[in-house]
Amino acid sequence: MKITRISILLVIAGFVTACSQGDEPMGQMVDEEGLGVPSGVYAVDKNHTYLTFSYLHQGLSYPLLRATGINGELDLDTSAMEKSSVSIAVDVATIRSNVDYFDKELASSKFFNAAKFPKISFASNSYESISETEGALAGFITIRGITKPLILTVKINGALTHPMTGKPVIGFSASGHLNRSDFGLDRFIPAVADRVELKIEAEFELGSNEGSTAAANLAREVMSNADLAMLETDAGNAGST
Repeated sequence: MKITRISILLVIAGFVTACSQGDEPMGQMVDEEGLGVPSGVYAVDKNHTYLTFSYLHQGLSYPLLRATGINGELDLDTSAMEKSSVSIAVDVATIRSNVDYFDKELASSKFFNAAKFPKISFASNSYESISETEGALAGFITIRGITKPLILTVKINGALTHPMTGKPVIGFSASGHLNRSDFGLDRFIPAVADRVELKIEAEFELGSNEGSTAAANLAREVMSNADLAMLETDAGNAGST
């Protein structure tokens, strides 16, 4: 009887060991040059990506505006993060303030003029690592047809195989600022501040789709059509302030 019991225990132990050496459970980081996901083109997860704008209103508070129509792609190079890039387009008509009449004004020619300029776009042209999970993403943002340099401070929050879809995903937080007057959005300055703070929370999923590719192509095309010499000069001036 003792031999039988010992044999059963050995079988159970062997089974447990074999299971523990099998495939990694979904949701666990699986790879790949230290980041946890493979290189490739990743599409914006529109259900988990958020952009907010904040500014000082009459010296009293910082209203939060948000945009929900965000699409685009991340071209991720895990072996050389500085070669990675992101191209994003935002649907101006989806910017919301929680005030109905102001939402209409934001879309009107008084502000973003969504009828003439339906998209805000951003395309990066460099990434500089500060640490394993943080870096500076430099690129160019276009609002109302005007393109200006923009630098975002980026934090990589995590990268893993999604526990529900089984696809590699990666998530970021980013922040930056701009002066709205640079884009012809100068109404009510200085009572309402010129400086606008940007905050982004974004998740990307491996693989592109029609919408993400169209948005990314738009952002890249807008930047390619801009005056690059002027943009580089502006970027240098922005970096010195």
